[in-house]
Amino acid sequence: MNGSIHPPPPTPGPGRLAGLALRMLLDTPMKSLGTLIGVVVSVFLMAQQASLLGGILGRVTSLVGKSGVDIWIASAATESTDATDTIPASKVGAAAGTPGVAWAAPVVQGFGKVTRPDGVRELVKVLGVEAPRYAGLPRTLAPGTSLASLRGSGRILLNLKDRPAFAMARPGDRVEVEGRATFVAGFYEGVDPHSPYYYVFANLDDARALTAFPPDRITYAAVGVAAGEDPRAVRARLQARFPDALVRTREELSAMEERYFLVRTPVGLVFGLGSVVAALVGAAIVAVTLYSTAIDRARDYGTLKAIGASRRDLLSLLLAQAWIFAAAGYAAGMAAFLVVRAHLPQLPMVVSPHLVAGVALAATLSCTLASLAAIRRVLKLDPAVVFRS
Repeated sequence: MNGSIHPPPPTPGPGRLAGLALRMLLDTPMKSLGTLIGVVVSVFLMAQQASLLGGILGRVTSLVGKSGVDIWIASAATESTDATDTIPASKVGAAAGTPGVAWAAPVVQGFGKVTRPDGVRELVKVLGVEAPRYAGLPRTLAPGTSLASLRGSGRILLNLKDRPAFAMARPGDRVEVEGRATFVAGFYEGVDPHSPYYYVFANLDDARALTAFPPDRITYAAVGVAAGEDPRAVRARLQARFPDALVRTREELSAMEERYFLVRTPVGLVFGLGSVVAALVGAAIVAVTLYSTAIDRARDYGTLKAIGASRRDLLSLLLAQAWIFAAAGYAAGMAAFLVVRAHLPQLPMVVSPHLVAGVALAATLSCTLASLAAIRRVLKLDPAVVFRS
């Protein structure tokens, strides 16, 4: 036979496909720019919503997570640190005698109103801690403040971030709590309220007096685990000893706080829904652009099919376009988000590796799914479209 069978053209490599995809997008610069802006806005909103939710949850758990307490013993009726009851003060001594426990200390809490130096009244949660350990107090104290600052009656510690709310209070300033005179002894850091009140730390007896707390009751028994002991094993021993109480490790109580906050308030739904809507908006914009591009360039795709491009080649080409939008939009959107975050430090926006990776994955997935309509359109094209006028 004189004829010969010609092998099909080789499949273009990834580099050639990416180059061709980019050239096709640059052929319609205004349409591509509009799509890119849509993806940038989508990425920015996803990052902003997710970071704010993470920051709020960090505040929700800051009291439990940043006080150096390994295990918390509370009332069995406890749903969160804002929805709890009291337990007998005798549980502190019983907890201290449990194997694996290094120390145990009482913590009380109650609500009251503070009269600021300028006369304005603020709602506060007063937390009483006991010398000399002051278990339950934030581990990070502001420069110039030490545990010794709280020794003596009538002294309180305020959050350093809350100074503007207290007329820029300084050590030694007089502050009234429920009509009783107290003095600012210093400031702590790292524990921020998430509700419409401020945290005020005081000596145990002062906190009882300021909030009319019963002398034979406490809110929590704070427990420290001995070196080398497993906190979960110690928790199990304490739970067996106090079956009528709630015993949780720091991590368990933090998770409990998060669940309560997400279920009992609309914040989780609002921010979660905001992130989903942002992803859908970006996906819709990419879908419309890729689909309209597939229609506009039907002859080009038909030509590719006519010269031997496989379904896999066309699929790769369209996915490459979607991923170009995802990569460029992610880079620009995250950069814009980080700039805004740097200029608005008062907002609780937390950036973690999980957030960075999660937004990247969401952007890639939304753009990939958005390309499906265009893929179906192109794969159904008849190569004969090339010869039609």
